[in-house]
Amino acid sequence: MHIAGADGGGGATTGTGAQTGGSTGTSSDSSSTGGGGTTTGTTTTGTGASTGGATDGTTGVATDSTTGNDTTTTTGGTTDSTTGTTTTDTTTGDAGAGPSGDASVPTASGDGGCNWVQNADGTWMFDPASANKIQLFDGSTLAGWHKENQPGVPIQWKLNGDGTMTVVPSGTGVATLVQSDQTFSDLCVHVEYMTPMYPSSVTGQLRGNSGVYLKSAYEMQILDSYGDPPDINTCGAVYSIAKPLVVACYMELVWNTYEIEFKGSIWNSATPPVKTQNAEFIKCALNGQIVQQDVTVNPAAGYTPAGIPDAPGPQPLGLQDHLDLVSFRNIWVRVPQY
Repeated sequence: MHIAGADGGGGATTGTGAQTGGSTGTSSDSSSTGGGGTTTGTTTTGTGASTGGATDGTTGVATDSTTGNDTTTTTGGTTDSTTGTTTTDTTTGDAGAGPSGDASVPTASGDGGCNWVQNADGTWMFDPASANKIQLFDGSTLAGWHKENQPGVPIQWKLNGDGTMTVVPSGTGVATLVQSDQTFSDLCVHVEYMTPMYPSSVTGQLRGNSGVYLKSAYEMQILDSYGDPPDINTCGAVYSIAKPLVVACYMELVWNTYEIEFKGSIWNSATPPVKTQNAEFIKCALNGQIVQQDVTVNPAAGYTPAGIPDAPGPQPLGLQDHLDLVSFRNIWVRVPQY
């Protein structure tokens, strides 16, 4: 979402730990924002994870003492004094987060081009064995991304050294995008993200706001709206168009996983080209739960707020800098075959 003059909402702390399931809230005090950065004061954490988890009282990083399904444990957190971003020295566990079963079964035939599978616990995911993955962010470099509408101009986000990157606000006071150098139309997208910690007084669109923009035009919303009712601007929404079928995001400082199947718009060869078929979100899962299904997008402006107008042919994938210190890891895509 685009909010001119928006700030980080009273200061935020980010971490790179993961936990499974929901847990109680956290709060932070002595926080302030200014310009493009966020300076964070002391942080007080609430209680930890629902499955044997605990929260490090020094770093504010949630950890899970259990082993097994898709958890990540981090240790040795430090906080960057400029951005307020907590980074970690070591990370263990796999790249996923949230619940998943130990076994998976294929979906029904004709389910789409992204090779969805359903786990034994009923959650959904892309088949991890699918071929032809394109890694857009592997945690080692910011190469492959550029500033909005500025190909060749590198992004200035923070590479944390633990396989993650964190938004560094542009300093313009308005939302903007970073874009992939590679361009796509139809796309299967895997994105893992984590929203930072905020004081309880920070609410709504100021809590970890970001987004994944297909063709840089149409946004799947990122927001810490854990515990809130679904709406067209909460996590899992096709922003401003379709509220999620279920609220599936985790609370702050917990890694979330988006998997998005998207069919791009189709245009004819006239001069100028005319759109003959609208773009569509075929199926979208957040932490394994289906949040969107068969949603056609045709906003009057040709894009959702803070996006770039849809256009013929492939366009970059976009991630939003909404001035909040949202972190990302393990971003990959596949081009579906229909």
